[in-house]
Amino acid sequence: MDALCMGCKAKGQQQDAVTVIAVGHRGWDLCEEHAQKFGGYLADLFDSDGLEPAVETPGSVVISGTVPGYEPDAARRALENSGYRIVGHVEEDTVLIICGIRPAPHKVREAAEAGTPCMDASRAGVFREAVTSGRWVGEDPLPAVEEKKSAADVRRESNEQRDLRRKREAEAMEKYNHWRATELPKRMEESAEQWAEERGAREDAETRRLARAQVPPEPSESEKIRAWARTNGYTVSNKGRIAGQVREAYQRAHAGQESLDLSVAS
Repeated sequence: MDALCMGCKAKGQQQDAVTVIAVGHRGWDLCEEHAQKFGGYLADLFDSDGLEPAVETPGSVVISGTVPGYEPDAARRALENSGYRIVGHVEEDTVLIICGIRPAPHKVREAAEAGTPCMDASRAGVFREAVTSGRWVGEDPLPAVEEKKSAADVRRESNEQRDLRRKREAEAMEKYNHWRATELPKRMEESAEQWAEERGAREDAETRRLARAQVPPEPSESEKIRAWARTNGYTVSNKGRIAGQVREAYQRAHAGQESLDLSVAS
């Protein structure tokens, strides 16, 4: 069951708790109203609003090339969800370059000059593992890439150089088409299965939450005694200590009910 605000509960009310005020090993679940109220007490007591939470900025990341199994927008969102800022060029706060298939030569060169760590996302499953674990580690060497040639460079090529370049381009395209025909469908299917599992888990959690919301909370022993006492003509307050004679009367009235043998009683 969801935690209830202890401040509201002390007043005989019910309100979901949204935060906790902790001192040492003790903690109090509080709603927004009581959190502000008791936080104000502490602020007045110490003449301070408290320490500002330390927010660590992961930095920026450069993505270049095709990441197997991920569309460009999906890859960027995965990193943004981890707190990173996506940039087009290596900057001062760039902490990682992610190189997929056929990364841009100038971005690889920038990373080499700046000493930026590299994650080789061209290998199947590497990017997805990082998304699942939340660990983005650059421990791979930067890929060897060639600068794009201008039209003038191409015209100056010898027949042997031209044949070699065309051969490399054909091999790269063949490798890419093979990945697209075999590996990409597999990755898309795995992503769809994972999405379906996550959606099912979210729906199950929401169903359980709605079911819990329909079940009234179990009253405490004191609440049971007060309800019984009022029904039987006793005067009791809404909070505070319950008179001993009322407790004794309640216990006498309910004595033996817990151990009653229903098969004998029937």
